[in-house]
Amino acid sequence: MKNILLLILICCLSLSNRAQEQMNPSSRISGKAIKLPGFVTSPYFEEQVISFIHTPGIKVHINAPAETKFGKDKPTKLVLYALPNGNSTDWTIGKMPAEGDDWHYHIQHIGAQTRYIRASDPECNFITVYLEADTKSWGSWRKAEPTRDQKIKETVEYILSLFSKYNPHIELNSHSGGGNFIFGFMDAVSEIPDYVKRISFIDSNYNWDNERYGDKLQKWLEASSDNRLFVACYDDANALLDGKPFVSKTGGTWHRTYLMQRYLKKKMKRLSWNKTENDSIIFFTADNRRIQFYSRKNPEQKIYHTILVERNGYIQSVFSGTKYEGMGYQFMGRKVYDMYRQDSGSW
Repeated sequence: MKNILLLILICCLSLSNRAQEQMNPSSRISGKAIKLPGFVTSPYFEEQVISFIHTPGIKVHINAPAETKFGKDKPTKLVLYALPNGNSTDWTIGKMPAEGDDWHYHIQHIGAQTRYIRASDPECNFITVYLEADTKSWGSWRKAEPTRDQKIKETVEYILSLFSKYNPHIELNSHSGGGNFIFGFMDAVSEIPDYVKRISFIDSNYNWDNERYGDKLQKWLEASSDNRLFVACYDDANALLDGKPFVSKTGGTWHRTYLMQRYLKKKMKRLSWNKTENDSIIFFTADNRRIQFYSRKNPEQKIYHTILVERNGYIQSVFSGTKYEGMGYQFMGRKVYDMYRQDSGSW
């Protein structure tokens, strides 16, 4: 008789719990899972995503880990990736090849590289924030109004505030014309804030100017050993398009990277710089590799602009100077993220 009563009690409790779950779906989520407010679940890898327009004309797409992989006690890396000129967010995310694809889908694969980074480093909440100007050019977007640089700063701080509960910091990242976004941010501040922990230029430092940006960058690097800089370029001055040069000797990233590295070496005298040079590269590192300048030589006169991203460039820009650098991948080597590409849908 006691066993029968116990069985009835268990059944009643089970039915009660199911009823509560139906009235409150969030109760079905494990206590360790984090559902980000306003986000929806992507059909790809159960990622949490949200898109919105931040005035004036900044398209923001945020890709966060799945609910079950987002930890409230983990540090949160917000990597703000400013899109290259002429590219859409969908193109930048990338996908599996399909008939009739625009070629832009297959030159960056930031979505797949994001997933590789998450799989390699489970110790943080890794979030990629895609930033697209409505003009498809950060340069023209900045020139439209004199307050645009301040709007960039406001956008960065708004995104930071969205994750205030999860120990966030900002990492500014860019490719090509996206570097203009980072320089706009630097123009908007008297000094680079301490919530910025990494700055990466993947062939995107066209706007570098020693007088305008040198002191701010130097002071930020000197402020904390946690602040990291990654710069990658190739000899674009020697590249040919349709058999002709298309970048002047001083107008491209090759020359700007030279100026940046020389400036910091001169001003940061306490640092010991290591130089690696061979037939293919000139590679400067300093302070336990937290500062890196990678320059790809170009005697073959090819265009390596997007290849610097495609060949694990985003991974390297995030992992440079950390214990994960070079683990399972090689910068400018074989792509290691193909298994993480999504299918032909878009977000």
